[in-house]
Amino acid sequence: MSIQPKQPTNESRPTNHNDELPAPEHVPDGQTEVPDLTGEPTQRKNALRIRLPRDPAKREELPEAINGVLTWVLSDVCGESIIESVEILMFPGPQGLEFVLHPRPFALDGRSDTQSTLDDFTKELYSRPLSVLTQAVKRRYPESVNVEVGHLDLEPVGVTDVTTTRLYSIEDGNRPIPGNTKAKPLEELFKALREGHDPFIYQVIVAGEDGSYNMSVRLATYRPKDNYVGDRGFAKLVADGKPTDLERVFGNGNLVSNHDPVLANRYWKTNYTHTIDGPDSYEARYDYALANQYNPRSEIRRHAETVRTVVLGKKEHRRLLNGDTSTEPLLKNEFSRYGWVSLFEPQLLPFVWTVTQRWETNPWRDVKGRSAPVFNSVKLITIETPSQFGVGEGLTDAAPDETAVANEGGAGHGSLEQYTRRAFSEGGDEIHKVDQNADSVPDERLTAVDGMIETLGIEVDSEVVAIECEDENITKGSNTLINAERAYAADRHVVFVYNQADVERGYSHLNKPYKYTEDNGIITYNRTDSVRSPDGRALVRAGDGNTTYRITGQTISVRDDDGELTRGPVTDDVGTFEWPTAPTEDDTTATSTAASETQCGYYRKTDDGTHRVETADGTVIMEYSEKQAFLADWTQIREPHVPIALSYLDFVTVAYRDEKTDQLRVYDPRPDWETTDKSESHEAGVQQFSEELIVERDGAELTYDVLDAALTQWFEGHSQYPAPIRSVIGGHLPKPVKKAKTSGTGNDYRYFDGFDLLFEPGIDSPHQADAPADYDPDDDTEPTEETD
Repeated sequence: MSIQPKQPTNESRPTNHNDELPAPEHVPDGQTEVPDLTGEPTQRKNALRIRLPRDPAKREELPEAINGVLTWVLSDVCGESIIESVEILMFPGPQGLEFVLHPRPFALDGRSDTQSTLDDFTKELYSRPLSVLTQAVKRRYPESVNVEVGHLDLEPVGVTDVTTTRLYSIEDGNRPIPGNTKAKPLEELFKALREGHDPFIYQVIVAGEDGSYNMSVRLATYRPKDNYVGDRGFAKLVADGKPTDLERVFGNGNLVSNHDPVLANRYWKTNYTHTIDGPDSYEARYDYALANQYNPRSEIRRHAETVRTVVLGKKEHRRLLNGDTSTEPLLKNEFSRYGWVSLFEPQLLPFVWTVTQRWETNPWRDVKGRSAPVFNSVKLITIETPSQFGVGEGLTDAAPDETAVANEGGAGHGSLEQYTRRAFSEGGDEIHKVDQNADSVPDERLTAVDGMIETLGIEVDSEVVAIECEDENITKGSNTLINAERAYAADRHVVFVYNQADVERGYSHLNKPYKYTEDNGIITYNRTDSVRSPDGRALVRAGDGNTTYRITGQTISVRDDDGELTRGPVTDDVGTFEWPTAPTEDDTTATSTAASETQCGYYRKTDDGTHRVETADGTVIMEYSEKQAFLADWTQIREPHVPIALSYLDFVTVAYRDEKTDQLRVYDPRPDWETTDKSESHEAGVQQFSEELIVERDGAELTYDVLDAALTQWFEGHSQYPAPIRSVIGGHLPKPVKKAKTSGTGNDYRYFDGFDLLFEPGIDSPHQADAPADYDPDDDTEPTEETD
């Protein structure tokens, strides 16, 4: 018997082509970019929150077996076909220690889609796993315990990652059986954290069945002093360890943590020295002892960076928030470290022990920029008496639109300024928004206690640090340079914060503070301010071409598309130069011919509203009754931006907001000429400096002192190594420069005859930014009041 397919009816056939959708009227030229949700806030929908009674008397009445209740719950639910694993989160909340249990669904249950009360797929997916977990909790917990169903919002803990500890099992390790030791690891851990008023999240994820389990364990602490950043933090963590390392309490179970120095010692040479007076010293560099023809240096560096990521633990924090149990393959392949810890059912107890200690304070309230996770209750679970809702918690199972953190903006939203303040606050730094008015002031200001910016893990040489959030006018290099010079004039370090897409361009502006080089000179950026004469009139130029400034030695020249307009000393205001304002004909009457034959003029608006262009002595070139007519014939001449240094990198820090992880990171690309060897880098750096910034110039005498100072500033702004000493510089200079060296009487004045720097560092020009309005050089006390 054959089965004949059913023929479609006429009603199901498309019979009218006029019903088809039309072609799009406009297709964007660029490629479509989908949003990156990697750094989005995380939550746990359909979870259970368990809280022990706050009343001391009721707390004392809890059965002694309460400590092992979670082991029984896991035994009840693990192995159920619809549950893949169970996540347990423990943390101090506004009313004491909270336990959140979250079932992770493994499969769809066919009975869920028949329940009329379930109105979306997520509820259908969680219906059976949540029901099984709820029944186990009701069966195992005493009546005085409060249990609620709802969802846990983890966004309030912050947008930036913290150093997080994770336990790993050793290949031949085995866990002890409870009762073989008097130690109660979780009791001791939580006691120390409670007495230290530390906000934390402790996470255990358990999967398995029939008494055999796998487990992942993490601990994140949120005080800035427990966060390790950059090479300094890495070296300190390797040398001193982390005081809240889980290995300290669970190490007897043949477990190690991601902070184990064994990991770092294979690929790194680190050193950290504590000093009584002055900042601590540190070193962190690659160790190439394992490098060979089969394991090249590039592979060593790749492994080393992976190890540093593991040891610092920032990625583990993101995995904790996401409920992710994955690990780096390098740990298994080279160190026999396993993120899933295998153990039998009784061995679970020390890791899921129910701690009955009472918190008397909320440690989250003492940490700027972070708050405890928020649990939004949707259903009461009756054990014998109904649970009581916590203060300020809602009855909705929808995630809140706004963060519960008491600062501006939610994670991943709002302006770059709001994000920057939150990131630095979470990192432990004191930062304030500066009131923006007509004065020249930075966007935000940070106080570097003991010369450290904790969030970035860097030392700076000023207590007050300017913070500039560069999310507008990124293409205008002069704006960035003005902000840098403003901080420099006040002897302040400055941090520029960019969005990730803009950071490379911003870095290039600070690296080379000019447009480009031309004929042994530089072409400057133009500022937005108009050039003005000493009496306040604005300089204008006939036509609409470009005005270009070129600095060569001690001279700055100005040209337009037709040729040079004027020149003068680079230290002078270009408004005082002699500009070509006289008409080429003797006729000084106001005619359009005069305008077309006059290159420049001085503009002012008269009392009667006339727009007037004049010569330097006030003779009329043109007059206009309408401004638009004036603008059609003339273009304002903008000021040049005269740089103060060959590069600004030695007194600025460039940072950016990572689009994927929402972390604030330092942008510090290593130059192509730098290697892992200091001597090689010195040689290559001197050669690069010579090629870019030393030029031949008639009559010039480049002194050793000027060369040494300029190269030192440039080198240390680019490289991780200290600048070479003078004798090393001389040994690596190009041969033509070496041959030109000349000594004066008694060898006191040594210079390179016929050579000069591309332009002179430290030029004092009126076309540079002054110190910010909040800076008083005669006042030793920096202002502290800002507007939040």
